[in-house]
Amino acid sequence: MNNFRYFMPADCYFGRGCVSEHKNAMAKLGKKAMVVTGRTSAKKNGAQKDITDALDALDIKWVLFDEIGENPDVETVERAAKIAIEEGVEFFIGIGGGSPMDASKAIAVMAAAPEKGTDALWDADAKALPIVCVPTTAGTGSEVTQYAILTLHAKKTKSSIAAHIFAEVSYLDPKYMDTLPAKTTNNTAVDALTHLIESYLSVKANYVSRKIVEMGLSIFKDCIPALRAREYPADIRDKLMLMSALGGAAIAQTMTSLPHGMGYFLTYEKGLAHGMANGVLTQAYVEQFPAGDEHVANLLKCLGFADTAELGAFLDDVLDHEAVYTEDDLNYYTDRFMEQPGKIATFPYPLTREDIYHMYKKSLMK
Repeated sequence: MNNFRYFMPADCYFGRGCVSEHKNAMAKLGKKAMVVTGRTSAKKNGAQKDITDALDALDIKWVLFDEIGENPDVETVERAAKIAIEEGVEFFIGIGGGSPMDASKAIAVMAAAPEKGTDALWDADAKALPIVCVPTTAGTGSEVTQYAILTLHAKKTKSSIAAHIFAEVSYLDPKYMDTLPAKTTNNTAVDALTHLIESYLSVKANYVSRKIVEMGLSIFKDCIPALRAREYPADIRDKLMLMSALGGAAIAQTMTSLPHGMGYFLTYEKGLAHGMANGVLTQAYVEQFPAGDEHVANLLKCLGFADTAELGAFLDDVLDHEAVYTEDDLNYYTDRFMEQPGKIATFPYPLTREDIYHMYKKSLMK
């Protein structure tokens, strides 16, 4: 067993009603908060009211920034940070999927160093004001990771900010997902699955991270029939929320791998949801490993799939992928991905440009 480090500082509370029950965990973070969310979902599912009621009960003042869209960009983060600085905000609460949670981390970095502006985002040593994360989807795991992904229009892609910021407190209440539509549920669940798979197969994986993944995969296996049927009773919502957090805990140790880096271009160029973009590339990614790879065999066993074809059939079944691609698209995506040596380095075997091209082709030109 090789030496390794494991670091997971987020203070997590899991369960229905956990915000009200454990609201005092926020009392130490400051006297004024910015609630960072999207326009409607956090209002509809009750998460925003639960948080603001908790803040009111703690006598913590708050301001609302509800302009976070899917795949938030640097410009939106900059606008929110300016408001936070003017208002004297002392901590941030991201409510929603990965977009509001990631945005809250980026805003907190900029608010901690107002003199640096957006340059703070690309400073690996940058600090942040405290953050609370409240996931309302089961996919990104941002509530337990140090990553924050933003859209960079100048580069026509998405990228993680350089600063690595964990939440101080995270509330994982599955009830906020009870009204999620099937498409969002499945896309985000597949995102979490790809976290588990990519972490497990990464050259950076260690004994503990793989045990976390195996636990997450076993929980995901229980959810497969519901994802196929697109019917989600409360116990399945609970399992999806826990599975997603385990996926986040795993990639916090290993980072993500090829499907995430390759999928950013599908999201930016074709508008694919993040989880779908990862999912359509996953079978080809797993099949890039040599036959007989023990880790591939074990993850398929954990999921109950006989082979990669069954994995691919499941992903095709639960994702509604209808985008059309050309050879020019494939070559463009391939060339752009080859600019990411960090992602390529997570793969435990040598890779060429041709390998990446064929992964795109196998996935997108069926």
